[in-house]
Amino acid sequence: MNTKTYFFPAIYSSLVILATCITFYGGYTKYINTVSIIGLLLLVPFCVMAMIYSKRSIHNNNIGGKDLIKEGLKFVVFSTIILVIFQSIFFILDFKAYKVNFFQTYGFELAKVQIKSGHLKITEAEIPKFIEKEVAGVTLFKECTSIVFKHIFLGTITSVITAVSIKAKLRG
Repeated sequence: MNTKTYFFPAIYSSLVILATCITFYGGYTKYINTVSIIGLLLLVPFCVMAMIYSKRSIHNNNIGGKDLIKEGLKFVVFSTIILVIFQSIFFILDFKAYKVNFFQTYGFELAKVQIKSGHLKITEAEIPKFIEKEVAGVTLFKECTSIVFKHIFLGTITSVITAVSIKAKLRG
């Protein structure tokens, strides 16, 4: 395996990690979901760039569709591994405490709003039990599983669509 394969996943993962740390530790925690969504959407152009780079530089423009998809999936797998390792450390050190504190601090008011709007089907007397359940649901497994499924799903779709469009350009 070529060491250049690790270049794009390292850059992508570094950008996502840097943005997450700046947002969280810089005091912009209300934007943490926005940063997560933007980071996930950045997977698409980085995956495409990694596939095109692999096609041109590593395989000298001579690569089949299945092999091109494999190159895209390599990018997805390597970047997912890096991000899961980061999320594990980040979750254990600070993010779990932040989420638990958020649920305990703002959970009651948010649940009342959700009940009034009809999105939550519990009574106000059941809110403390609901908050306890939410706090108990804050686990490392859920955090890491979320990252894995999002990246594998979006990365697989991106790899297939990119491979098909690149092969179509070569034929047409």
